[in-house]
Amino acid sequence: MGRCPARCVRYLLVQLPKGLAAFGSVYAFSVVTNRIATSIRDQVYEHLHRMSLSFFERNKIGHLMSRMTNDVALIQNGSTLVVDFITAPTIVLLGVMYMFVIDWRLTLTCVVFAPAMSWIISRITHRIRKLTISLQLALADVSALIEETIAGVRIVKSFGMERREVDRFKAENQRSLRAALRAARRNAMVTPVTEVLGSLALAAGMLVGGYQMVHGRITLGDFFVFIAVGFYVSNNAKKIGRLGAIYHQTMAGVDRIFEILEEKPDMTNAPDAIDLPVVEGQVEFRDVSFSYQTGEEVLSHISFTMEPGKAVAVVGPSGAGKSTIANIIPRFYDVSGGGVLIDGHDVRSIKIESLRSHIGIVPQETILFSGTIRDNIAYGRPDATDEEVEQAAKAANAHIFITQFEHGYHTVIGERGVRLSGGERQRISIARAILKDPKVLILDEATSSLDATSERLVQEALESLMRGRTTLVIAHRLSTITKCDEIVVLRSGSIAEQGSFSALMAQNGLFAKLYRSQFDLQAIGAAAGTGTSEGTLDQNQD
Repeated sequence: MGRCPARCVRYLLVQLPKGLAAFGSVYAFSVVTNRIATSIRDQVYEHLHRMSLSFFERNKIGHLMSRMTNDVALIQNGSTLVVDFITAPTIVLLGVMYMFVIDWRLTLTCVVFAPAMSWIISRITHRIRKLTISLQLALADVSALIEETIAGVRIVKSFGMERREVDRFKAENQRSLRAALRAARRNAMVTPVTEVLGSLALAAGMLVGGYQMVHGRITLGDFFVFIAVGFYVSNNAKKIGRLGAIYHQTMAGVDRIFEILEEKPDMTNAPDAIDLPVVEGQVEFRDVSFSYQTGEEVLSHISFTMEPGKAVAVVGPSGAGKSTIANIIPRFYDVSGGGVLIDGHDVRSIKIESLRSHIGIVPQETILFSGTIRDNIAYGRPDATDEEVEQAAKAANAHIFITQFEHGYHTVIGERGVRLSGGERQRISIARAILKDPKVLILDEATSSLDATSERLVQEALESLMRGRTTLVIAHRLSTITKCDEIVVLRSGSIAEQGSFSALMAQNGLFAKLYRSQFDLQAIGAAAGTGTSEGTLDQNQD
C-alpha cells in the first residue's frame, strides 16, 4: 500500500507531459490550418479587388462568396490531415518491409491484392473530385440566391413574392442536397472496399501462414507477429483510401480557388505608365469606338472635348452609350478604337491609381457602406479632419439632417445606408466626392430617382460640387442640364447633335423635340395634380 501513492505520482508525471503534448500538437495544427485558410482568403480578396468590372459582370457575388467560404473550408479540412498523408504511407511501407523480413512468401501472398485495391480506390476517389466540384457549384448557387433575394428583399415584399422565393430557394437547396448525397455515396464506398480487400489479403496470409507453420517453415511466434503487423498495415491502408477521398475533395477546392486567382484583370498599367500628380482637367474623346466582349459596338467614332472647369452633358435614349462614356474615362473599360485623353495624356498611359485619384463619381445608385456617416463621407480621404468632413457635408446640403441624428456624424447608418432616405444617401455621396476634391467629375444620372424636394437639395449640392471642376453629366431629366456649357446628344452610339442648350433649341432638331416632349409631359403631370409625370429620353425616342 505504501507504494501506491508513489505509483500514482509517477503515473501523473507521465500523463501530464502527454496531455501537454496532445494540447500542443492539436493547437499547433489549428494554428497552421487556420493561418492557411486566412492567407488564402486574403489572397483571393486582394485579387478580386484587382479585377476589372467585366469580371464581376461575368460572376455572381454569391458564387465569389462561396469560393471564399466553402472552397477555402475544403482546403482547410484537407490541411488538418497533412500529418496522416505522411505517416500512413510511411507506416504501410515500413510494415510491408518488416513483413518481408519475417517471411517473403507470406508477404507476397498478402500484397498481391495491393494493385487491385489501388486500382479500385483510384477509380472511386477520382470521381469524388468531379462530384465535389458539382457540390460546390450547387452550394454557390444557393449562396448567390440568398445574396440576391436578401439584397432585393424590398422588391420581394412589395410584389408579395415571398412564397415564390422560398420555393425557389427550396429547389436550389434540394439540388445541393442531391449533389451532396452523390458525393457522400461515392465517399462512403471507400471504407468498405478497402476493408473487404484488406480482409481478403489477411485471410489469404493466414491461410498460407497456417500451411507454412504446419510444415515448420515459420514459427508460431513469427506468425503471430506477422499477423499483428499485417493488421497494423491494413488499418493504415484503409486510412490511405480515406485520405485519397479527402485529397480529391481538397483538390476540388484548390481547383476552384486557382480558377479565380488565375484570372487576369482586363485593366493593367502599361510598363511605361506615368503618374499625374496634378491635372488641369481637360478631357478629350478622340474618335472613340467601343465594343463589349459580345462584339456589339456601343460607341462609334465619338469625338468631343471637355474644357477645364466646364460642364458637358451627355443625353440620349437607353442603350445610346451614355454610361459607357462615363465608364471609359476612369478606365473601367478600355476603348476599342481611338482614345480618351486627360490633359493630352491617353488614359491608358497613366497609372490607374493616379488616374482615378483625380476623378470623382456620383452614381445614380448610391452605394454607402455599413458604418458611420463620417466614415462614408471620408471614404476617399480617411485622414480628413472632422472640420473638413463637416465643410464637405455643408457644401452637399447634408449637415443639417446629419446633426438632427442623436449621434450626429457618428451615427451608424446600417448596411447600404438603410437608415437614410434616397436624397440623404445621395447628399452623403456628394459630400464624399466634395471631400475627395477631384478635378474631373462624373455625374451619372445623380438625380433621376429622387422626388422634387430631394432633387432640389441634391441639385444645389451638385452645383456646389461642379464649381471649378470639369464635369460630365449623364442625364435623363433634360431640365437639369440647361446650365451646362455643352450638350452632346447620342443616338445609337453616335453623336447626333452637339452644342449649347440655346443653340440646340434653336436648331429645332432631335434635342429640341425631346425637350419639348418632356416639358409637355411635366405640364400634364402638374395639371393632373401629381407632379410626378416626368418624361425621360427613354419614353420619348420618336
